[in-house]
Amino acid sequence: MATKTAKNKIHWTKPADQNPEITIDDFKDMVKEAEKGPFYSLTEFKQKMKLWRKENLQKTK
Repeated sequence: MATKTAKNKIHWTKPADQNPEITIDDFKDMVKEAEKGPFYSLTEFKQKMKLWRKENLQKTK
């Protein structure tokens, strides 16, 4: 997920890699945006995680 600030576009999955100056307001804006969704049921989440594991963890063996 990436959000825009007045100066930067922050990729919140790896903010430290980009070395942005993140303010509390930036963080609050990111939380507000994330609360909008999308949301998954527990069943959907488990299916997505199963697929992710199949695609990503087999590559490490």
